Amino acid sequence: MSICVSVRVAEGLVLAADSANVLLGLLSPQQKEPSIIQTFEYANKVCQIGNLPIGVMTWGNAAIKDRTIQSLIMELEYEYADMLRERDYSVKTITQTLLEFTRERYDKAYPERPGQEQRPTIGVLVGGYSYRQFYSELYTFTLPNGEELDVVRPDKPDGTPSFGVNWFGSGEALTRLIKGFDPKVLDDLVQRGIDRDAIERWAKEAVGELPLIFDGMPLQDAIDFANFAVQLTIGVCRFRAGPAVCGGQVDIAVITPDNLHWAQRKQWAIKE
Repeated sequence: MSICVSVRVAEGLVLAADSANVLLGLLSPQQKEPSIIQTFEYANKVCQIGNLPIGVMTWGNAAIKDRTIQSLIMELEYEYADMLRERDYSVKTITQTLLEFTRERYDKAYPERPGQEQRPTIGVLVGGYSYRQFYSELYTFTLPNGEELDVVRPDKPDGTPSFGVNWFGSGEALTRLIKGFDPKVLDDLVQRGIDRDAIERWAKEAVGELPLIFDGMPLQDAIDFANFAVQLTIGVCRFRAGPAVCGGQVDIAVITPDNLHWAQRKQWAIKE
C-alpha cells in the first residue's frame, strides 16, 4: 500500500508520498493466500510527466507483473514524446492517454476470466497545469474498474477553485484525524442496525471534522502540511500491529503553472 497526499492551494499544487513498496505473492505452491513476500524502500510514487508542470502519484499494487508503475510512465514518455512537446498540452488529455496506455498493459498482464478472484487494484492521480492555465487540475482513475476519469476537487458552484487536501491509499490515520471517525466504524454501525443513509449523511456533513483552512494558505505551508500528513501515516503504520505498509523517505513535488520543483526527493546513492 501507500499514502499519497495532494494539497491544492492558490499558489500551486503539492504532491507527496511515501517510498515503501510492498509486494504480495505466494512463496510456495502449497500457500493458498497471498502474503507479503518483499518490501522495498525506494519506490518512486511521485514523478513528473516529461518536462511539463504535471505530476503523477500511484498507490495500491506496486507493479503490473514485473513492471513498476514508474517504468510504465517512462515508457509513456518515450512513446508519446511528440505529444508531450506540444505547447497546447492539457492535464485531462494526458491523464486519458495514461489511462488507456496503462489499461492496455494491465489487461494483458491480468486478463479477466470467469470465476477468478478480484484483479489487483492500482490507483493513479495526475495533477498539474494545462497550457496557459493558472489553476491546477487533478484527475484520478483506478484499475481494473475505472472506465472514466474522476475529477478531484472540482470547482465550486460559483466557478471559483476549491482548495484543500485529498489523500489516497492507506488513509485511515488521516481520515481519523481530519474527518473525525474511523471508516471501519461505519460498517460496524450498519451491522448494529443503524441506517446506512443516516451514517453516510453524518459523515458527508463533516460532523466533527478538523477545521483546516486552505484558502489563502501560502505554498510553503502547503508543503509542510503534505509532509506532515505523509509522516503521520508512516508513524501510525510503524507503531500499530501488523506489517508497516507505508514507510521510507517522503518525496514531495511542488507544481506551479510553469514548472515542477522538488521540495524533497530521493537521490541515487550507494546505501550502506
